[in-house]
Amino acid sequence: MKNHPQFPLVIALILAACDSTPSTGGQGGHGGHGGQGGSGPDVPSPHASGGGNSDGGGGNGDTSPPPGTLSERYPDDVGIAGDPGVLFHDDFEQGWGRWDGPAADTRTLRIEADEATAHAGQGYLRSSVTTADLAEETYISSSTWVTHERADAIYWRFHVRFPELAPNPHHWVRMAAGAEGWDASGLANTVPPGDEGFWFDFDTNTDDVFNFYVYWYKMRSGRCNDGTATPGCAGDQGTTYHYGNGFQPPGQAPFPRDRWFCVEMHARANTVGQSDGALAFWIDGVPIGDYRPGHPDGTWLRDQFHAGGCDFSACTPPAPFGGFDFRSSGDVRFKKFALDAYYERDSDARRRAEMEERGMTVSDARTILYDDVVVATERVGCRR
Repeated sequence: MKNHPQFPLVIALILAACDSTPSTGGQGGHGGHGGQGGSGPDVPSPHASGGGNSDGGGGNGDTSPPPGTLSERYPDDVGIAGDPGVLFHDDFEQGWGRWDGPAADTRTLRIEADEATAHAGQGYLRSSVTTADLAEETYISSSTWVTHERADAIYWRFHVRFPELAPNPHHWVRMAAGAEGWDASGLANTVPPGDEGFWFDFDTNTDDVFNFYVYWYKMRSGRCNDGTATPGCAGDQGTTYHYGNGFQPPGQAPFPRDRWFCVEMHARANTVGQSDGALAFWIDGVPIGDYRPGHPDGTWLRDQFHAGGCDFSACTPPAPFGGFDFRSSGDVRFKKFALDAYYERDSDARRRAEMEERGMTVSDARTILYDDVVVATERVGCRR
């Protein structure tokens, strides 16, 4: 599904950059799914519901839905699929059929029924990629995806469980926006046209913390310290490349292994001509990442935004984040969501070696369980 012929070059570039920019994890070349977005109504920041600090902290296990969310109105998600604000829902109780693909179990992805394992009910989705699988294939995309009604501002909610200690995916969950018919597949190391589309991934690294990995038409290059691609610039890496720009909130607690936890995300496309787009995420109802006009203070260095600033010699003083100018056309609107555990053989081996150097006993199966997925135009909240 994704092809990464430039990956060795990417690794060399990343290693060359390590002396001045910290890794945010999971940052190699990678293709895209299709997508869409638009200028939606102003929405509250994550701080408006849920408590906690967007600059750190992890899930606290309390998944009580905050006031005014869909989960509060539909306890235990009963009837939630019928709400006019819900664009997609799957609790995996009815088998395949709600996603655009796949339509049946695959080698790495299957729907199972086990009340003792599921987050709620009996059904859940299992993604499992083994060391043997990666010995046969360099790239594996264990993915299910859906194209939904296009919208300018979107909320996503799903529950997830990592039952084994194993390397996390090279890239993980994908949200995409685009004009009708536009597909970003295979466009790694490409700046997407502002009137066609943009996309971002929600990734996790070896430290079990999360980051956004974003492609848009005003994204920064990793070549120069100032994010440009001008030969001879300060910090010149010698090669122009445009892989996803990284946003990793500092101070995160690692996500819990072998228990269900709740992931919520929000994205708002910008008003055309303005930089008022936003990204945010919550873990177990606690706000962790919150990127919007004027928040947080931070420092850009090459293709990474460091909330709170950074300590390298090339770092400039922190300044308020300027927001996202994701698109140049109102026809670019959110339209696609994918649970995509994407593994690349070499990066997986490096992650495994790093874990073993820390004294961890690493499983040969990279398993992720999913349940209770909702895509909506208002905040969903966690299912109790």
